[in-house]
Amino acid sequence: MRKASVRQYAEAYLSAAQVAPVKDRVAVADRLVRALARQRQLRLIPRIAAELERLIAEQGGPLIVKVRSAKALTVTEDAELTANLEKALNQKVKIRHVHEAKLLAGVKIQVGDRLIDNALSSRLTNLKAHLLQ
Repeated sequence: MRKASVRQYAEAYLSAAQVAPVKDRVAVADRLVRALARQRQLRLIPRIAAELERLIAEQGGPLIVKVRSAKALTVTEDAELTANLEKALNQKVKIRHVHEAKLLAGVKIQVGDRLIDNALSSRLTNLKAHLLQ
């Protein structure tokens, strides 16, 4: 049996989920996970999820932006960041927050394959490298 690509899994899931009633979408996801388990392909789930986000963005859905910070953003900071990103990217944005304790302060914002690194830990690492030259 030939295995499908990550994109094919994502496209199949998306098309099934879009036609399913909202109450049945969990069952659609469950069927995908069971199929992946039968094929010993569970390791593909993070890549399929990322591909789903890309497909949804291509279809005009919100762009998923990953924001990593040392502490949780306040509601005001979150709203301001969302508004600024939507204005800069000229697209609807959905922020996915990730708590990263190793960051001392600041944030890292990932939009697709672009990374905006405004973390204090990165700045200190760069300063150390510069001073050691």
